[in-house]
Order: sequence, then structure tokens, then C-alpha cells
Amino acid sequence: MSTSFPPPSDPNSLQGHLLIAMPGLDDPNFDHSVIYICQHDDASAMGLVLNHPIQGLDFGRMMDELGIEGVDTDRTRQKIFNGGPVQNDRGFVLHSLDYCLEDITLSLTGGEDINEATGLGLTATRDILVDLSNGKGPRDALIALGYAGWTAGQLEAEIRQNTWLIAPADKAIIFARDPARMWEMAISSLGIAPEHLSGQSGSA
Repeated sequence: MSTSFPPPSDPNSLQGHLLIAMPGLDDPNFDHSVIYICQHDDASAMGLVLNHPIQGLDFGRMMDELGIEGVDTDRTRQKIFNGGPVQNDRGFVLHSLDYCLEDITLSLTGGEDINEATGLGLTATRDILVDLSNGKGPRDALIALGYAGWTAGQLEAEIRQNTWLIAPADKAIIFARDPARMWEMAISSLGIAPEHLSGQSGSA
């Protein structure tokens, strides 16, 4: 059974939602980024950038560097993403809940009723990489190095500055095969044409 982030006490919490960067966000770490918010409460927020692949690094090379052998050939070329500027030497796997490491995997859905079909988990250990390499891991998985973090009130202030749009999480977007299209997909999920967005916003 997985553990879980406690359900946020604030009904305005963005935990489990997507942040979509406005076109004018003047920060290369978040340019046209789509971020899954893993945790958000009064004290802080934490999320993973989903659509900034790290150039020259794929799953096969990462496993070589970690000394993990027998990589599943179906995953060899899977992209590894820059999850954000905080602790970018630390790995996170955002994945479907058909896979769970007891007392390690965090359920990002919260509560006791975990729906494998719609829920997401977060695992940050070498074990899940080993299981992914030999075909025993989750069906859907996104691997990121680092994360995006906000202090108390910082994310709320950025939203007021028109830095981010907010969208419901959608697995079809999160695990999209073409990350280059993810930003447009996320914008379109709100019924907005990307070309109609203003380039003016605050800075993260």
C-alpha cells in the first residue's frame, strides 16, 4: 500500500493540477512549461516540469551511468526530463498506480480510495528504475531530475501576476509521447487557442 500526501486543508489548493506557463514568463527554467503540482498547502508547493527533456540523456544512458543492467529495449530511448531547478541531481518518477512500493510510493490522489485507473504515484528510489529497466515497472512513467518549489504564498502571488494558467490533470497530457506539443495540448484542454494568449505576464 502506498502512503500519500495529506489532503490539503485549503480547498483552493492546486495539488493534483497542472500549471501552464504563460507565453511571457521570463525564466528559462519554465519557458512554455507544463508542471504537475505534487503538493500544495499554506507552507509550500512542489511540482515537476513535464515537458523539458534533458538533451543527450535518455533512459538507457541513465541506467548505464547508474550501473543498472538489462534495460528493457522498449524504454531505452525514453526521455529524461528537467523537473525543475531545485535538487536537479535527485530523481523522481511520476507514474500510474498499477505500480506501488509499500511505504515508499506516494499517492498523489490523497485519501484511502486509490483509483489505479486515474490516480498517480510518485516514487523517488532506485528500485523503481530497476523495475522499469526489466519491464516490471508501471505502465506509464515520466522520469525527472529536480523539481520546482515555491515558499509560502509565492505560487499564489505568481498566479495573481498572470504567470500561470491552471488546468485539471489529464494523463493523456502528462504522459504525452511528444513533449514538444504538451504545452499546446494543455492550453487547448482549457478551450483556449495558444495563439490568442497574451505574451505579458509576471516572472516566476
